[in-house]
Amino acid sequence: MIANASTWNELTETDLVHLPDIQFVTYCFQMFGLNRGIYNTIDQWLYDSGYKDVLQRRKATVSFLHLINEKGGRERTGSLLRFGKGGVTKQLYDFIHLPESVFLSQRLISE
Repeated sequence: MIANASTWNELTETDLVHLPDIQFVTYCFQMFGLNRGIYNTIDQWLYDSGYKDVLQRRKATVSFLHLINEKGGRERTGSLLRFGKGGVTKQLYDFIHLPESVFLSQRLISE
């Protein structure tokens, strides 16, 4: 079953990270405007950075997307989240290595 936005809001974090892959990706698309390619980039980058456990990566993905939405969600073009060339990996690096307050104070570049 693929849910709608109101159903997504009823899920706990535990339920969310345990969804089948297609439903988790659909959640990311519907809630954050993320496409499968960007999702795959985020997932691979986190894996390569030491997040070997899929549940840990999913929690980090959701946390990252919430913070990106908070700091630059208004810069979204249409329904898709835009990062610009190389932008998603830079944002991921900063998300992992900078304190949250510094990360949130940086402008999201989406050229």
